[in-house]
Amino acid sequence: MKLLVAFLLLVAPSFAQGPLLVRLGGTWKLVSVEDTTKDGRTGPSQQFGAHPKGFLMYASDGHMCATIANGDRPAWKDPSKPTDAEKIEYYDTLIAYCGTFKYDPEHGILTHYPEVAWTPGYVGSTQVRPFKMEGDRLIITVTAGMEDIGVKKRVLVWKKAKQVDSD
Repeated sequence: MKLLVAFLLLVAPSFAQGPLLVRLGGTWKLVSVEDTTKDGRTGPSQQFGAHPKGFLMYASDGHMCATIANGDRPAWKDPSKPTDAEKIEYYDTLIAYCGTFKYDPEHGILTHYPEVAWTPGYVGSTQVRPFKMEGDRLIITVTAGMEDIGVKKRVLVWKKAKQVDSD
């Protein structure tokens, strides 16, 4: 009986948030990033390329982390001394932030509150992420905050990551 009570106390915060948080919780691996530009063209994100890589993590304590990078970025010619151009290219093809999150399952909205980020403009911001879940996929659609890169809509498809063996 004590074991059951301890288990329920451990998982109660997750279940108190509802079944969606139980499905949402954990690690997601990026499958694709598709952009629709202001002129209506749709295709792989120019920023992240045809082979984007990334992870999105949601913890039951309300914290989250996201990292996305262009999977086709060339290696630095001298890893110990990258050029300014190489650093800029890496910066421009990366998004990374961690903070807290809230979700509104009724309206299909995840809201991220970055506390640390690859760029100062994200720190302390509110990032609204409309989403839907389809099987083992999490689909997030972003329509705000990308005007400066000419993107009208970005669709990110994530797949639930498989458990890693600890051997």
